[in-house]
Amino acid sequence: MKSRTKILLSVYTAFTVLSLAISLFVRPHIVFGESMAPTLHTWDICLMRVERHYEPQRGDIVAFRTADDPPLYFVKRVIALPGETIAIKSGVVLVNDQPLPEPYTSINPNWQLEATPVPAGKIFVIGDNRDFTRDEVVHGLVATRLVTAHMLWHTKSRR
Repeated sequence: MKSRTKILLSVYTAFTVLSLAISLFVRPHIVFGESMAPTLHTWDICLMRVERHYEPQRGDIVAFRTADDPPLYFVKRVIALPGETIAIKSGVVLVNDQPLPEPYTSINPNWQLEATPVPAGKIFVIGDNRDFTRDEVVHGLVATRLVTAHMLWHTKSRR
């Protein structure tokens, strides 16, 4: 009897420690809104790696918070890095005057954005859904210190 209790206590302790460790490094996020379609849709579940000091990579899908109190959280794609210049001409995203290949989205020829330099410590983020107006999808410059996580994996919802 004592042996069984000891095993159950060991399993419970191991499960608790493992759950705590995972929660420090990985968090689930539920997507609300269609700004990241066709990649992500409302109610999709993303597993996000928690970031303490985010090192930006173009193409990452990141979760970030606003500086508001209480903060709002968004999920967008990184398309320009510190030191680069971003522009949108007839729907084509240009990074340092070079077209950015974006196989995950379509071009909206109505989108325009004047050349915008990305300062140190910031990234430029945008949603994948280019069917919306630019104001609904483009979040723009975000301080890397506000990035809370980047996506590791996602699953489509079964609505």
